[in-house]
Amino acid sequence: MKGRIFRILTLLFMVAGGGGLFAQEADSARDLQPSIALAHRMERLKTALESGSSGAVDVAAQEVDLMRRAHGTLDITPLVEALSLWAREQGGKGRPDRGLAAVQLLERRWAPNHPTVLGTRVILLRQQGIGGYISSLPEVLELTRIRLLHPEQRWLWIVQHVSWLRLMATLLLWAWALTMALRYRRVFRYAWEEPLERRGVGGLPLALIGAVLVSLPVLVGLDPAVAAMLWICLLAPYLNVREVKLTYLVIFFQFAHPVLTLLEPAALQPPPPSLVAFQLQPQSKPLQNGQFKAFTLQDQAFLKGWREFQAQDWKAAEATFEGLLGRHSDQGEVLNNLGAARFHLGKTAEAAKEFEAANLAKPGSCQVLLNQSVLAFQSLDTATGIAKQEEARVAAPELYEVLKSASQARNEAWAFAMPLPDTPQRVEALKSARPAPSSETLGSRSISVAAGFLFPLLMLALFMFRLWRSVKRPYPTQCARCGETFHTTDSPLADICSKCHHLFVLKQGLHGGKRKLKLEEVAFFQSSKRWIHRILLVLLPGADLCFLGETSRGFIELLSVCFAAGLVLGVGRSPRYPGEILPDPTSLWLPLGSVLLAVLFLRSWLKLLPRGGRS
Repeated sequence: MKGRIFRILTLLFMVAGGGGLFAQEADSARDLQPSIALAHRMERLKTALESGSSGAVDVAAQEVDLMRRAHGTLDITPLVEALSLWAREQGGKGRPDRGLAAVQLLERRWAPNHPTVLGTRVILLRQQGIGGYISSLPEVLELTRIRLLHPEQRWLWIVQHVSWLRLMATLLLWAWALTMALRYRRVFRYAWEEPLERRGVGGLPLALIGAVLVSLPVLVGLDPAVAAMLWICLLAPYLNVREVKLTYLVIFFQFAHPVLTLLEPAALQPPPPSLVAFQLQPQSKPLQNGQFKAFTLQDQAFLKGWREFQAQDWKAAEATFEGLLGRHSDQGEVLNNLGAARFHLGKTAEAAKEFEAANLAKPGSCQVLLNQSVLAFQSLDTATGIAKQEEARVAAPELYEVLKSASQARNEAWAFAMPLPDTPQRVEALKSARPAPSSETLGSRSISVAAGFLFPLLMLALFMFRLWRSVKRPYPTQCARCGETFHTTDSPLADICSKCHHLFVLKQGLHGGKRKLKLEEVAFFQSSKRWIHRILLVLLPGADLCFLGETSRGFIELLSVCFAAGLVLGVGRSPRYPGEILPDPTSLWLPLGSVLLAVLFLRSWLKLLPRGGRS
């Protein structure tokens, strides 16, 4: 008997718990109902586009329009992004025409000049070949214009498109240091080997000490650019006048790093707080009263009425805004919203009075004028309706287009509410709810910027000090024929040692055995020089000419290679802008940089072909 009672009680508790669970599921399903319905209509739209039937597409599009309910502008962005993603997938499957049909539907009905739609169109057109690249140029220009005009996206676009300068400066520094180190490789070693040799240090310790010295910045965890600058400073006494001038230019290029570091926070800066944007933009969670504790009681009541308007609870919205009459500072917004709530309740005469009072309290408001035009058209007063629409268009062109687009997406007349406007006090109240930036982050950024400016200045001072020391203290030169280091020479050419001058020009002055050894030394040095030249010719166009001493021509070609590599590696990636889930198409700078890089490498590789019977 006791066991039966226990089983009955357990069953009752399970039923009660299950009922609560089912109630929670029903509530969550009720909350998700609009998004589920919109997703369902999205699937219907995909099916219609795949069928190719214009009638089916129109029916599916009309079903989507019926979902635009809140203020007549239920956010269409998720639908636009989902359909754009599907269009891109169609292009990836080799069906760009079907994707372009979806893009055309988005542009025509819901999202004209939307960045995601423009980017999708550019991607699909480019998949059609060179002609598609040319056809996509107008969309690329329009997308660029939108990014530059948008206050939250402007700096991100600028920083992303000048990032090639940072990469070019880094590549140029590494390439120049490597080329000069290979060109003056014998005297480069002489800088530390000669003092140690005078102290009796052997060959193997010399090699180990030299390897540690030239790689010390990397071994202690510094940037490889520090090692490159160290190499350049060690080579300072051995460079000719032209190479010294170009080295100054390379060092000054390094100031691009701290300058761009100063620009990056502007690209990552969150948008300024705006109560209007907070009301109009879709929120992942409903607005709660607790979020507005810093606001006045009248503002809190206004926001409560706004939420009731979003939920289409017209009776509650009417009661809320009616209670704010004569109590709230923004009476124009209160009167308009009260009229909009009464319009949706069928109280047309009372709504007309409220709109008229709102127009007197806030003349030239786009929402009020459009609401009056709706009433005029409803009463068959076409002339007044058109006049009010034209007045609204002149007063706020962009807002007019948004509201008209939302109005045309509905089959019934719709009145528009006005959000609570921004004031300095309300903006400050929103700022107080935001977390302040971390002082550690600001401190580390300041340190990196200071180090970025200090590093090139320090290297420049060290380079100039080494040049000044080379005037006070004689440094050796590397022979261009045998590679031997020497201080003085009998040759009229400053880079040819006396032994090579006597051997190859005067053809005298050397014993037979020494002549043979000298010829072997020259052959070994020239063979290694030939191999280094060919490797640079294949891997680093322009560096081969600098290695041979044709500094001006070689530096221009090397600078072009670094510039093209910066375009490809620094700008080619696709950024995703704040508030968007799909990245933009790759920048046109990527194909331009790729073509320039290919031309420069091909031009360099052609030097390997035999010329005049010689290789």
